[in-house]
Amino acid sequence: MTGSPVVAYFDTVADSYDQVLPFFASFAAATVAALTLPPGARVLDLAAGRGALSRELAGRAGRLVAVDAAPRMAELLARDLPGVETHRMDAAALGFPDATFDLVVAGFVVHIMADPAAAVAEVSRVLRPGGQFAFTIPGRADGSPDPWTDPADDLLGEYRKYQAGGSGYRPNDADEEELLDQAGFTDVSWQTLEIAIGVPDGDTYWRFTRSHGAGAMVNGLPDDKRAELRDRLVAAVDAVVDADGDFTLRRSATLALARRP
Repeated sequence: MTGSPVVAYFDTVADSYDQVLPFFASFAAATVAALTLPPGARVLDLAAGRGALSRELAGRAGRLVAVDAAPRMAELLARDLPGVETHRMDAAALGFPDATFDLVVAGFVVHIMADPAAAVAEVSRVLRPGGQFAFTIPGRADGSPDPWTDPADDLLGEYRKYQAGGSGYRPNDADEEELLDQAGFTDVSWQTLEIAIGVPDGDTYWRFTRSHGAGAMVNGLPDDKRAELRDRLVAAVDAVVDADGDFTLRRSATLALARRP
């Protein structure tokens, strides 16, 4: 995955990733709150980004290791969290011995991996028997749509047709339940996490949109369509702020928990 377009893209947004709004930080807090760590747990934060999960786990793990394939992500993570052992590493080729960790966590990455089966197999390999894999993916656990409206959803969908040359990326078509089964995981459970983040104005929302995965689609738009999308999105959010006094970004995700026998 190290040379993939996904890694290259996230390398370019590393400096703003989760810095505009605490999106991944909010989900990380909800994820870690749902976990029970054994005393002195050895923990791997897989495809760690700017370290949202590592921040929540710091001080609770006996050994905390974070890896990311994007050079700038790994560089900033090491700078910001010097107490975390950080490596640039491909999730599908982890440089750790078998049965190294008690827990592997991964936030919003399994669904965009180039080879998710290889990565999940590697997670199983580096987990000790009885160890746990915890990861988040977009969407609710029961497959139902979010019960909230968001101006970005319809607008991004509307403008996707203008992408030049299909730039950006799409989620892989892997079935996460099947991936876990193939890798031998048991005791699999799925639960919905929800977050709510206040957004002060439309410009902040636009900058947030450019700072994570959706930005790949926006970057692929012709200049005039990108400017048009920005104006419409900013106006839509500002209209809510003006009418209600605030705008709240609400999202859900699924937390998967699985155990290595």
